[in-house]
Amino acid sequence: MASLMRETHPLTLKVMRLSRPALADTRQFPLDSTTTAMAQALQEAEQNRPTQSGQVFSDLCLPSDVRPLDGFPLSEALVLPRAFGTMYLGETFTAHLCLCNESSLVVRDIRMHAAMQTATQKLPLFDNSSTSNNNNNNSNSTKGAGQQEEALKQLQAGQPFNLQVMHEIKELGVHILGCTISYLSAQGERRTLQKSFKFQVSNPLVVKTKVNHLENDVLLEIQVHNATQNNMALERLRFEAASPFDAEDLNTVNGNVPVWSGSLGFMQPGDVRQYLYRLRPQLPTGHITVEQERAIKYASALGRLDIVWRSAFGSVGRLQTSQLLRKSPGMFLIEVEDALVHGKEKSIVSLEEPFVVRVRVRNVSEQSMAVSAVLQTQKHPMVISCGAAQRSLGTIAVGETKEMSIGYVSLASGVQRIGAMVLSDSLSGYTRDVGHLLDILVAS
Repeated sequence: MASLMRETHPLTLKVMRLSRPALADTRQFPLDSTTTAMAQALQEAEQNRPTQSGQVFSDLCLPSDVRPLDGFPLSEALVLPRAFGTMYLGETFTAHLCLCNESSLVVRDIRMHAAMQTATQKLPLFDNSSTSNNNNNNSNSTKGAGQQEEALKQLQAGQPFNLQVMHEIKELGVHILGCTISYLSAQGERRTLQKSFKFQVSNPLVVKTKVNHLENDVLLEIQVHNATQNNMALERLRFEAASPFDAEDLNTVNGNVPVWSGSLGFMQPGDVRQYLYRLRPQLPTGHITVEQERAIKYASALGRLDIVWRSAFGSVGRLQTSQLLRKSPGMFLIEVEDALVHGKEKSIVSLEEPFVVRVRVRNVSEQSMAVSAVLQTQKHPMVISCGAAQRSLGTIAVGETKEMSIGYVSLASGVQRIGAMVLSDSLSGYTRDVGHLLDILVAS
């Protein structure tokens, strides 16, 4: 933090960030105090000049004199942070402001204004210049604002005024805590003291996504990386799906126990966790229209991830990501809805025995289409088609589905691919190359 004002004033303002303490190191050495000369020297040093933890070595190896916490690397003593530290997105910034009158005269009519300025907005934290306090934002607050405003009207010689302000960090980048104090000097002159304190806000978690499409469903893989220098324990991990999807949490074991709960929720600095969600479109009951299907296919927003964690001494952090996006898979103007082997439930056929495949074709464009299909059996020579290579489905209206039947004969056993064809519209000239319709198992 750096001050931007160096003019001499009877009032001084000091700002300290309120952070949670840490456990002190014990700095113990497990030595046998009865055999080594170093242990005897350390004993004398402990008696003459004890450390903060009360001892410089332990008698862990001596069964006759065992101390309970000798083997623990941390003591019960607490140590305050020596520096400002790092602020992370989702944490709450708490600061203690001390305004002190260091002159020998009374300073009257003191007006103080404190605000947090970011790259996009300026949020008030404390203001006693008017009758009403501007602390209505839930993320910003001041403890005992009403009583403190009355106490700040004047300060006697040597009298301090203490104030605590809080602000929930919701933006990355530079934050500036600005304080403006105006007062009447002993000569009745209105003077102004301005100070600002700047700090940087970093991202605590790095969230990456990977999207896989399974027909109309979406498999969303989320990777969470702990980018802080501290350990954290996940307390809540919830995905809020965007319209038109419903999210299914696949991160549970033994019923409804989340995989990130308990010991699996602890993340050390640099740790990466992966979580999986399945998004299903909100399909209406009955027939789905072309517009509804198009809205599902072209929806790019998948939802938001809400994460709540705790770090040292139970300090809470919360991060809600922006909308997680995907690259839309799009849709063909001629959709192949279904392809099944007629009379076979599991697509199992016999070698050199004819079978029939029923194919359902749907027009999802914005106008009627005259659709024809040209079979390309040369792409799958182990399964040949029976009948004409070119089939006409006639005119298909918008949203209408038509079915055609194609006969095949398999010439080789094993798993085979069938159904390579080219679908075309003679009215608009649109064509679609279908690589294959389905896989079949040919039994010899």
